[in-house]
Parts: sequence; C-alpha cells; structure tokens
Amino acid sequence: MINDLTKPISKRLLLLLLIVTVGSELALYFSRYSYFFSELYDSIMIVSIFLAWKLHPRLMGRTGAYASGTLRDALGLCPAEPGGKRSFWHKGYISQFAAVFLLFNMASAVVNFYSYILFPGFNDNYQEYVEESIDTVQGGWDSFADEEGMVEPNDTNPVLEWFDFAGYDFYTSALAGFEEVYRLGYMILFLLLFKKILPLKWRQWPGEVFLMAVLFLSSLLFGTGHALDTPQPWDVTIGTIVTFTNMGLILGILLLWSRNLWLLIAVHGVYDILMTIEWYYFEAASLIFSGAVLAAWAIEAAMRKISPEKETDIKASL
Repeated sequence: MINDLTKPISKRLLLLLLIVTVGSELALYFSRYSYFFSELYDSIMIVSIFLAWKLHPRLMGRTGAYASGTLRDALGLCPAEPGGKRSFWHKGYISQFAAVFLLFNMASAVVNFYSYILFPGFNDNYQEYVEESIDTVQGGWDSFADEEGMVEPNDTNPVLEWFDFAGYDFYTSALAGFEEVYRLGYMILFLLLFKKILPLKWRQWPGEVFLMAVLFLSSLLFGTGHALDTPQPWDVTIGTIVTFTNMGLILGILLLWSRNLWLLIAVHGVYDILMTIEWYYFEAASLIFSGAVLAAWAIEAAMRKISPEKETDIKASL
C-alpha cells in the first residue's frame, strides 16, 4: 500500500492536494472572521471530488487484495476478480458499507461517551449549539426576520424556508464526507515528505511505521480543523480537538483497512446526515438505520451463500 501511495505525482496533482488540504484549513480558520470563507470551504469540498477520483486508485492499489477466505473477503471488502461477472448481491456493496458504517458508529459512541465524561465544557458547548440550531430551524424566518427587521413574519415559502435553515445543514453534512479526501491527501503529502527528507530511515524502517505516523498526524489535523472555525475557551477547544482526533483515528483506520476512499466518503457523509436528522426530527434515526443496514447485510450474505449452491445443483443436473 505504501508504495502505491508514494508513487510520483504531477505538479497539477500536487497543487490540487495543497488546495484541498492546506487551503481547507485556511478557509476554516478565516471563516471565524468572514462568512465568505465558509462558502469557500464548501467549494473546496466540492472540488475535492475530482481529487478523490485521482486518489482512490492509489489507495486501492494494484493488489486490491482478492483475499479469498479472509475477514475482508467475508465482509465483502475484496473486489471481484478481473473479468468476473457478479450480480448486485455478489458485488458486496451492502456488506462493505454495513461493515464500515457499523464499526464506525459503535466506535464513535464509545468516543462520545468518554468525551462526555472527560470534557464537560466541550459537551455543554456542543449541546448549546444543537439547541440553538433547533430553535432557529423551528422558528424559521418568522423569528429570525422579525428580529432583524428583514421581512414580515409569515411572508415566506415553507419549502424555501426549509432550504435556508435545515436544508443547509443537510447539505454541509453531506459535504462532510469529503473530509476523507483531504485526510488521505495529508497522508500522501506526509509520506512523500518523509520519503524525501528521511531517505535512509525510509529504506531501513518498516513501511507500517510511517503509515501509522501519517495516520496520527492526519487525524490530529482532522481534529484541529474542527476547532478552527469558531474561537472558544481553551477547555472547549481542547475537548473539540481530542474528540475529533479520536474520530479521525477511527475513520483513518477504517480507510486503510477497507482501502476504499469512496466507501469512507459515503459512511462519513451518511453518519453526519443521520446526526442532523436526530437533531431536528427523530432521535433514534441512527439506531433504526443501523438495524436496517444490518438486516440488508444479512440478506446479502444469504444471497451470496445460496447462489453458489444453486450453481452446483445446476451443474450436477447437467
């Protein structure tokens, strides 16, 4: 994997990597002073789609691990062999998503539990933010515009009002999945930097040492990024960085394990969307979704098991 990630990159790809990584961090920091930079950050996340298209093959690699009989194969994380035709159920899309989503959901619950105990300031601040968001969405323009003197109360379209408030949160939650692109971008940049400035150590030390180092560094930057957009007291800032660094470590481990960037983008985005649904509409959304995903996984596993048996019966009858 490390050889695939450190293949030479063009100047254009390097520029795109720097825009999505360093550029997004700068946009987040300056967004505390200007709303323009919040919009710029969202635009960078959209641009990162094109970078993901370039980075995913590097992460997957040529080996791609057709690891028949392994845990990754049982979870549906190994791609189909070249030239092999498979039905939808045998492509393992549901198994891949279910395995990674459920693992992340359970691990994030543990992180949130310990953050609740260790960082009360961070959790109080987060709860206040959620309550303010709920009040804003429920009040809509009727309360907001009345205070600002912008429009007469009840003089707005309910559908457009939804897009102005809750809709924007769903939009940014979906874009949050593309944070995995700048995470992988940071890992590649750090690996290339280590390879350049530490050539002797690069040849002597196991590749896993550098891989774990860039995993930690990228997770730390992931956590720090979540504290850049709003100035907060130190206890809140530290709680934010530690909590989201731990979240980043979990996502990074799952990224390296699955070797599927698009899968992690989907898992991260869906998780954030479910959290938004829990804020505004239904508190058990993630629990019900997890149950549905688990049921779909079981159905797919059964279909994958039944089909080979049918093929054997057909061949025997011939």
